[in-house]
Amino acid sequence: MANEKVTRRSIIGVPTPPLAASRPSAGDVTNEGTGMSVVVIDDLTALEKYVPAWENLAAAALEPNVFYEPWMLMPAIRAFGAGQRVRFALILAPDPERPLEPPLLAGIFPLEQQSRYQGLSQKLPFKTLRLWKHKYCYLCTPLIRAGYGREVIAAFFDWLDAGSHGCSLMEFAFIAGDGLFYNLLIDYFDRHAKLNYVTSCFMRALFRPSSDAEAYMRAALHGTRRHELRRHERRLSEAGRLEYLSLEPGDDVAAWTEDFLQTEAISWKGKGGRALSQDEADREYFVEVAQEAFRRGQLMMLAMRLDGRPIAHKCNFLSGPGSFAFKIAFDEKYARHSPGVLLELENIRRLHTQSKIRWMDSCADPSHPMLDRLWPDRRTIQDVVVGAGRPLGDWVVATAPLLRLLNRKLLRRGANGSRNRAGGRTEEER
Repeated sequence: MANEKVTRRSIIGVPTPPLAASRPSAGDVTNEGTGMSVVVIDDLTALEKYVPAWENLAAAALEPNVFYEPWMLMPAIRAFGAGQRVRFALILAPDPERPLEPPLLAGIFPLEQQSRYQGLSQKLPFKTLRLWKHKYCYLCTPLIRAGYGREVIAAFFDWLDAGSHGCSLMEFAFIAGDGLFYNLLIDYFDRHAKLNYVTSCFMRALFRPSSDAEAYMRAALHGTRRHELRRHERRLSEAGRLEYLSLEPGDDVAAWTEDFLQTEAISWKGKGGRALSQDEADREYFVEVAQEAFRRGQLMMLAMRLDGRPIAHKCNFLSGPGSFAFKIAFDEKYARHSPGVLLELENIRRLHTQSKIRWMDSCADPSHPMLDRLWPDRRTIQDVVVGAGRPLGDWVVATAPLLRLLNRKLLRRGANGSRNRAGGRTEEER
């Protein structure tokens, strides 16, 4: 196990202190980063002893991210982390109300070390740290305890500047660009004159409830479209007994997850080789996290059934006041009746009855053909790169916009040359 502890002023090799496993946030810390330390772990077994404190941190986070909660991230490391240099930077804070007790876990940064920087059109030979993301992780905003935001970020950058990681760049990839963490991050950059560069930015659909479900539907869908969807629902009802069901406490979660997997397997995802059931690691990961989420009360599953047989399924994960739309699938045989859209409308109705859920992240690609119409709100997802304590890193960040511009111009010049050699038309146009 690699285990580092970094204070605000020095790197010291001392044993990891015990952590307070369950305590509410202690409020604002006055002096930026005073007394904070960083422990770095790259061994999954060693990380397991921090799970109780990690769960407490997730419950008190200033910005929820279900994908970085321990019950969802630990199985992901086991399933998808092989061959990757994954490490965790844990930020520890003294409790001002209980100075003699173990420190609080105030922040956690799951990181991956890469030998090359991939933020531009070509890979560059600069070692890089980036927030870890696997194929079913749709948000990488770190978990930071409410009331400790500035201090955690300052301590993390002190660890970066110490340079023990050996990397030139740090990528905050796939973070919410309109959230509290991003605001604190930009504030740190401004106060410390830290060079940074947004390498990628897009917007994806976000649900926020209206006064009631019907008002929401009227605002989101044109009258003609609402009439068309009612007609689709009526046609399905004429074909058999149509039901909208939700997973409830006491239900068989294993049966529900199996129904979801089978529905996805006969959807367009299954035909394209992208269904969870088509890869054993993917399947095992989904089953494990769905069952654990159900045990914790953080799983929301909906189904549309025709004569008892599922024709559409949806899976959401909950975290505090937020929720995340993980997957939706429908039987392609009924595609002409828009079962996926009908189930999404049922999802919207049910979200309006749950006062604890204030928003749902679509976790979808930008310009999603269905959700962009049904969910008018948006959230920004960004990748931000910054130097990691080495002059070379600052040089890359400072020149990245110019390098990207030159790459575009060279690519455009190459495309024009190909067009001219082809008699004014590209191969695709011919």
